[in-house]
Amino acid sequence: MNTRLMNDTVRLLHEEWSPIAGIVLDIPCHDMNRLVQVLDHHQLEPKRQTVLLALYSLLHMARERHRDCSFSDPDLTRNILDGDYLYSLYLQMAVKFQETDLVSHLAPVLKRQKIALAEGRLIDEDLTMHFEKFLCGEYKHKQTGKAM
Repeated sequence: MNTRLMNDTVRLLHEEWSPIAGIVLDIPCHDMNRLVQVLDHHQLEPKRQTVLLALYSLLHMARERHRDCSFSDPDLTRNILDGDYLYSLYLQMAVKFQETDLVSHLAPVLKRQKIALAEGRLIDEDLTMHFEKFLCGEYKHKQTGKAM
């Protein structure tokens, strides 16, 4: 476990989101650790690792808020609004930290997941795998760009 990276990520998230949103950071460490392991395999600057882990965390929390929606739940509106806020913060931070290629890469995945949730199906896609694919593709693109 990379405690420093996780602490930096939590700090960044707290700096970025609005305190009036009333959302508590609740990402299980084992979910963060899965992406930390992926990030460790790539030679990324520490700041970028922090940003990517923060974006992953936002997507994870948003998905969990939306997954917990049910018509009988008295917190239905709150869960929807929290999930929507977290998705919008993900986009805002991705633009701020110039991770729009990641947004483009994940857009079809996130759309499929949102449709599945709307249809009442479980989401079994691992977001970590899609971050890994993005980073591998980015590495390959940089390698072919250097060769030319």
